[in-house]
Amino acid sequence: MRETKDEKRISLAGFYYRNIGANLVGLVTVMLINFSTPTNIIAPHQNYIISGQGWLFLAVLEPLIMAIILLFQYYTQKPIAKALKVVIRQKEALDPIVEKARRRILNLPYIFWIFNLALWILLSITVILFMAFLLDASAKQTLLLMFRTAIIGVIAANLSFFLVEDHARGILIPRFFPEGRLQDVPGTFKVSIIRRIRILYLAGTSVPMIILLGTLAFTLWDTGATGVQESQLSREIFLFTLIWCFMFVIISLRLNFLVGKSIVEPIKKMLGIIHRLRDGDFNQRIGVLSNDEIGTLGDAGNAMIAGLAERERIRETFGKYVTPEIRDQILDGRIPLDGERTEATLLFSDLRGFTSFVEENDPKEVIRSMRAYFTAMRTAIRSQGGLVLQYVGDEIESVFGVPLKCDDHQEKAVLAALGMRKHLEALNDERTSAGKTPFRHGIGIHTGSVLAGNMGSEDRLSYALIGDTVNVASRIEGLTKLFDCDILVSQETTLGLHHSFQMEEKPTQMVKGYSKSVIVYQVL
Repeated sequence: MRETKDEKRISLAGFYYRNIGANLVGLVTVMLINFSTPTNIIAPHQNYIISGQGWLFLAVLEPLIMAIILLFQYYTQKPIAKALKVVIRQKEALDPIVEKARRRILNLPYIFWIFNLALWILLSITVILFMAFLLDASAKQTLLLMFRTAIIGVIAANLSFFLVEDHARGILIPRFFPEGRLQDVPGTFKVSIIRRIRILYLAGTSVPMIILLGTLAFTLWDTGATGVQESQLSREIFLFTLIWCFMFVIISLRLNFLVGKSIVEPIKKMLGIIHRLRDGDFNQRIGVLSNDEIGTLGDAGNAMIAGLAERERIRETFGKYVTPEIRDQILDGRIPLDGERTEATLLFSDLRGFTSFVEENDPKEVIRSMRAYFTAMRTAIRSQGGLVLQYVGDEIESVFGVPLKCDDHQEKAVLAALGMRKHLEALNDERTSAGKTPFRHGIGIHTGSVLAGNMGSEDRLSYALIGDTVNVASRIEGLTKLFDCDILVSQETTLGLHHSFQMEEKPTQMVKGYSKSVIVYQVL
């Protein structure tokens, strides 16, 4: 089967380049510092090394080392290559092959580190045998080469570790760990941030100092026996130090970049996501690329984001059952659970002939029509800051002045009623054009003292108003049938109006459940 473009893009070849490249850097470093070593520690054997036998030895050794590395990498990365096809083609993350590959991906830098270090120790032993049996080198010369080869092996292994880790974070971990939770994978190695910094310090500072001091110590040891002149010794030490510093500045800069990237980049991305969260975008997720403290922080951040997203979803859903203002007041704990007595203006509306409309029309048509009516009326009420408390059948109960306080709630209620009139006219134009029966409704408005708060049982509450004001407002809405009009306002409401509206006073009426007569005005 041919590879897809996605498979080619996630090729594992990059791991070969980085691991082999790190070891080649180590080999070049060994050769450079050996040929630039001061005095005659290495010099007596340089002619042999660059001779036919020396080149033959290097021509066999270096390809052999590369072949061993390639073979080891192939078998180490084989489970990942198999699982990659499963993840790409089947999108299945629970396959046992994938689970094994996950562990292998997280352990890959450590496996290569151990392997490379062991390989370099084997190389140092080979150098000892080469020096001792073929060059008849002294113990001093053999010890120096073994010492430096092993130490540079540590550097090459560390460089390979960070290069492989960086590449895995770039292409494999996002694919195999889309949800993060790297620390939950059993059987994996973990390196904390402080240990990562210590490794960087060891590879970038301590190891070069050890090699430099060790070489100078061997140089001083060798100087007495060879009788090298001070001027020649000074030049050779300067040349060796210059080459050594140049090599390690390059290596250290690369290591610093990789370690810094592994720490700073995830933090920068987290800060970017936090800024987007602050703007209300809860679809963001932190990309978790490690199983250290930053990875743990990323998982905790994702859990927090999921919680915030769920809270926002509940908040939005809650807002569909109560008005957003009441929702926010409830969620923020600003609505007194024991209730509060305050002044407010109530608005009740009710459709005319609703019973016959329900009987004469298909249930789906009834629901669609009622939804369109309620949406239009709610828009008019909300435009004036009113809150729809509940829909009961074809009736709407709304309030102005609670729980959000305002001084002109009487005027807002009247303006809302006029807006409802206009919205109903627009809705009826649409219904008439579609061959449907137009709607008629009545609106009653009254102002007075109410008791507002969360009503209901202990396990289910609703924000509601109780008191004579609520009952009177509902009765005034009923009077619209008597006077054959659409909007009636009580005298108590008119006393709070700051602007004049065209009104007509109606005869005083007694309403059920209220001991006093009410004076109402028709809004023209």
